[in-house]
Amino acid sequence: MRDAPLAAVLSDVASEAADRASSPEAAPAIGRTLTDWFAVTVGGSAAPATAPLLAALGAGSGDVPLAGGRGLFASVETAALIHGTAAHALELDDIYAPGLYHPGAPTIAAAMAVAHRSDVTGAQFLRGVVAGIEVGCRVAADLGPAHYRHWHTTGTAGAVGAAVAAAVTRGATREQVAQAIAVAGTMAGGVQQTFRQDGGAKPLHAGHAAQSGVVAAVTAIAGLTGAPDVLEGESGLGVATGADTQWAACRAPLGDALLVQELTVKPYPCCGHTFAAIDAGLLLRQRGVRAEDISSVRIETYSAAVETAGILQPRKSSEARFSLPHAVSVALVEGEVTRSSFDEERITDPRVRDLVLQSTVQAAADFDRDFPHRRGARVSVTLTTGDVLTAEVRDRLGSPQNPIDDAALQRKFEDLTVPVLGVEQARQLLLATSSIESLASMRDLPWTAPVGR
Repeated sequence: MRDAPLAAVLSDVASEAADRASSPEAAPAIGRTLTDWFAVTVGGSAAPATAPLLAALGAGSGDVPLAGGRGLFASVETAALIHGTAAHALELDDIYAPGLYHPGAPTIAAAMAVAHRSDVTGAQFLRGVVAGIEVGCRVAADLGPAHYRHWHTTGTAGAVGAAVAAAVTRGATREQVAQAIAVAGTMAGGVQQTFRQDGGAKPLHAGHAAQSGVVAAVTAIAGLTGAPDVLEGESGLGVATGADTQWAACRAPLGDALLVQELTVKPYPCCGHTFAAIDAGLLLRQRGVRAEDISSVRIETYSAAVETAGILQPRKSSEARFSLPHAVSVALVEGEVTRSSFDEERITDPRVRDLVLQSTVQAAADFDRDFPHRRGARVSVTLTTGDVLTAEVRDRLGSPQNPIDDAALQRKFEDLTVPVLGVEQARQLLLATSSIESLASMRDLPWTAPVGR
């Protein structure tokens, strides 16, 4: 199969991964991934980026309930669009570091929409999720940093992962899954410029990927065909978007661990490229460094972080989430980084603003050598006394090498879901996510907001 079209190879990968969805080794990681996705999606359903979609599309016809939609329903593809967008709206969704990719947002949104529309079991839903994450992460890793320079991998590889998730959830044959991949490859999109400037459309990349995946899956099952070499062909997605790859990750046999076991769970509501620097800033704060005693801050990290999160003087919340100086300054001033850390009040806070203006950002060769598999940073502060103190983090918090614990994940879940669902329904949803495999119907999952909340 090594010389077979990638769509066929990845269809086989999807089938093998799906068969391992109930394995004891993968179960804890799958459970954490689902808990995290429901948290960020329910919470993101009330985010500003999601509100226009609910207003414009949430009153349409359909039978898939919308999270946070107050009794609203939508078609299967529109539900995927809205939930994929909601999952990415708070900048708190999971990451596959080697692929510079947020797999959960588009993949699980597509699987959830199809699972509800087709009334599948929890076990079948899990097969789709695991297969979609495995394939999407492989495609993302092969597209790589050259692709990511201009393209948002969550919108491109995400469409392929979502197509696999939707097709497997529907019980598609291997040939139908391959055709879904082929169709999704020509629907992928999402450019970096959308989040290099102020604007609210970035979460649509995840939403559009989920929607494209659903459309690709259901039409492939109905008989639509695509180019089997749409990814690797001479005018395929890889070449067209700047990837320099031999597609080694896509063609590799399934490993001992599924890629769902290799995801980062976000501890901070901002660009993941800032996390290691935030961690270093918090370490300095814990060591007794006070913001008022700092005369300058130097942030060193890998080049992609500087390029993507290098906004030096953010003016709005959307820019602050992609600003290393702001994120580190908040960590040094407040000793924590939360959702309110990126509000306008924090951006204009003189204590934070002064540190931002005193900060420099630069790429460092040692962190570039580890990228993209490891994400590190070094923060050095010069005090008014002339002393220089440095903290270095080689693996950011939330990564597989430095994971957050279950208690922290539960706090994240409650923080995001309780304001939307209420305490009791949020508790029921948390319990349900730990036993999805036993659900006779995914329609029984208590994850949509009660009418009137």
